[in-house]
Amino acid sequence: MNVFRKALQKLSLENLEKVLSRKVYKIDLSWLLIGLAIIVYTAIFSFFTILKHYSFRTYAWDLGIFNQSFWTTVHDGKFFYNTPELMINPSGSFFGIHFSPILFIVLPFYAIFSAPETLLVIQSFVLALGTIPLYKLVMHAVKNRSAGLVFASVYLLYPALQGINWFDFHVQSFLPLFFLSGMYFLEKQNWKGYFLFILLSLMCEEHAAMIALFVGLFAALENRSQIKTAIHSRNVTNPFLLVPVITVGLALLWYAITIWVRTLFPVNSAFLPTFRASSNWSVLGVADPILIPVQIILDPVKAIFALNYDFLLKIGYVLILFAPLAFKSFSRMKYLLPTLPWFFFSLLSNYQPYYILYNQYAAYVIAFIFVAAVHSLYDRKVPSLGALRKSLLAILLCGVVSFMLVSPLSPTVNILYPQSGVEAQTFHERLIDEVLAYVPSNASIITHNNIFPHVSSRINAYAFPTIGPIWTGRASESEDFVTETLKKVDYVLIDIRSDPFTGNVFFSLMQEDSDFRVLVSADGIVLFKKNYVGEATMLAPYEVRYDYSSLALYSGQTTVVPDSISKFVLHFNGTFGGSPVFWYGPRSLLPPGDYNVTLRLRVNGTGQLFSVDICSNLGQNILMSKTFFGYEIKNETVWFDQPFYVALDKPLVDFEVRAVNVSGKADIYLDYIDVKQINP
Repeated sequence: MNVFRKALQKLSLENLEKVLSRKVYKIDLSWLLIGLAIIVYTAIFSFFTILKHYSFRTYAWDLGIFNQSFWTTVHDGKFFYNTPELMINPSGSFFGIHFSPILFIVLPFYAIFSAPETLLVIQSFVLALGTIPLYKLVMHAVKNRSAGLVFASVYLLYPALQGINWFDFHVQSFLPLFFLSGMYFLEKQNWKGYFLFILLSLMCEEHAAMIALFVGLFAALENRSQIKTAIHSRNVTNPFLLVPVITVGLALLWYAITIWVRTLFPVNSAFLPTFRASSNWSVLGVADPILIPVQIILDPVKAIFALNYDFLLKIGYVLILFAPLAFKSFSRMKYLLPTLPWFFFSLLSNYQPYYILYNQYAAYVIAFIFVAAVHSLYDRKVPSLGALRKSLLAILLCGVVSFMLVSPLSPTVNILYPQSGVEAQTFHERLIDEVLAYVPSNASIITHNNIFPHVSSRINAYAFPTIGPIWTGRASESEDFVTETLKKVDYVLIDIRSDPFTGNVFFSLMQEDSDFRVLVSADGIVLFKKNYVGEATMLAPYEVRYDYSSLALYSGQTTVVPDSISKFVLHFNGTFGGSPVFWYGPRSLLPPGDYNVTLRLRVNGTGQLFSVDICSNLGQNILMSKTFFGYEIKNETVWFDQPFYVALDKPLVDFEVRAVNVSGKADIYLDYIDVKQINP
């Protein structure tokens, strides 16, 4: 115990300060540690986000959009052109959706190595760079290197920051760095530095103007006494008066410019509600988010309903944002003033990405939550080292615990929610890579949301617009877009395992005459080529098993049979009378090809017992049928396999196996149905 106590005494803030102030190559050790932390964070998150990309867990919305926008600018002379939202934004320019001049700063770095991985590395580095203005702010406010390193560590461990990093690439990832820098220069009264970073923040995305406007209001609140003095003395050049006025004016002017820029890239009027994200506030009942304040005044009851929607999720979101800093930010509420616009819009929304982690939206508020926590350590006075030590220990402990519980790299997330955490490439995903090798690098192609980023380094790649925000309410227009796009592309890549809905859309369109034929097939991954007439290649068969959990009972029951494979099986007892149907389903997708369909059954009875139909179109199209008779059953206590052969020249959108015309003299058990592809 004495040794432990002595070790703690050596770790006092005074001793740490001496150690951290030592010069190494004329640089404070504390700054070298900050630089090392930035490098380590960048390396770790670059590695894991690229691994996530290789596991096909990045998406057209938004890594594919950004990669294609940069690619077409660098290699095709287009103005940040991308295809996933052409039905909304016919110009194809990213600036038709968001006004983000910051992309021009990223462009030279992307030109060096044009690939999605470049954007993921840049994002990791930019997010990590926020430690620099944060450390400088702590040194200015608290004047303690240990405090600076604690805040830098908690910032890099902060789950909300890592959540931004974890989801593709977004321009909002620059905001923590820019807003932290702006707040630091505001406190230092370095007006050139302050306005530089306010302008850079505005350049990220038009919604940053709301935050910047409230930064201006904060500056007015913080310096209200000096402003009153300036007004009374009619000193209109007083910087404490000019800075908030210019900030607010700049934010309003910038937002007006973004509206004007959008007129240069007209939106498809049919998708105007989608462009405005009207459905994101459907509970509140507004068609345009700009009308939210008016709606709250006119209908406060709806506002209460909107706030109550997903209430526990929203409360959890707020807690996750503030808990890593031991809730210290709440003790300096005025520094949270710039967060009000985002919390106002997000917490009144019914769109979950606005109030859960692992997306870009927390970027609007992270800087100010940290600034408020920094200022909680002092009140324009130097805090006692004892009180400072307790606060820093509490913040460090909460930061580490929050990381262990909520970070995408944490063991907790990887055990409880593996799809949200780190996941190595599976055999199925390696097959997608193999199939993609059959597509020429310049070929036109349309594919899934999660595969599009891997083909987005070309101008003629397209994504099926089957994500909820686009497809919902506009299914007909979206399907028309797909139909027109199919006329322009040579390849279609479908993966029915990862995205059955998109597979359903394309397979449905193929029910009519289609020019596309199978080129490669692999475990439900199917590459179609227009006007292809050769033999198809099968890299791996598509195999699937259906049992009690995926089939539907019309009559009979689910029961436990110990010697079955599934343990739970479907059972029909004829003593209760016959039935037109025993089971049906699964009404699933089946790519073109030749299949063995095997039923594992146990049957007892006399006479004509039942029939099995392999069919589609709700039983209207019978592909194969067999009637079972009692005299065929050699041993009613033994399981047997009943095979069927099915050949499909077109895909099925509702493949089904059903037992029909079941006799009252039948006693039937179904263990499972195996479907195995034998030829593509």
